[in-house]
Amino acid sequence: MNCHTLSALRKKNQYWTLSLIVPFLLAGVSHSFAQEAPAITITADKGSYLPGETVQLSGVVTGQQYLLVAIQVKDSDNNLILIRTIQADQNGNFALEFKIPPTATSGKFTISASSRVNGFVVTQNQVITAKVPEFPLSGVVLVIAVMIPIIFYRVRTRFF
Repeated sequence: MNCHTLSALRKKNQYWTLSLIVPFLLAGVSHSFAQEAPAITITADKGSYLPGETVQLSGVVTGQQYLLVAIQVKDSDNNLILIRTIQADQNGNFALEFKIPPTATSGKFTISASSRVNGFVVTQNQVITAKVPEFPLSGVVLVIAVMIPIIFYRVRTRFF
């Protein structure tokens, strides 16, 4: 009878030991097969630009190495300003520089970056602002008020 009691106790200890070890093993196995979710992030060096200024765009795409990234820039009227395809490096980093057109009007520019990662298309949008300097009317009036007498003085001295 003692033998039977000891074997039952040994079986209980085995299950108790297994119940402590198995969760740790499963936790390690589940994390070893986990993959990073595909994502893309983009950032611009500033939030606001004047016409003719250079935008320095950088970003990271996760999920694979050496991916192609499509970049589109549209103005506030949804006109396409720029379209480029660039390749990310082995760490997923990419960069691009472009100029705000000198004829740009004030408004928001939308930068869109897209890439295909493991069969999924990931996209992120970034909005920047173009600000065209505005001259107050008083400045224009001042320029006209100064220039008209100078013009009349030159004309008058030439012909008289």
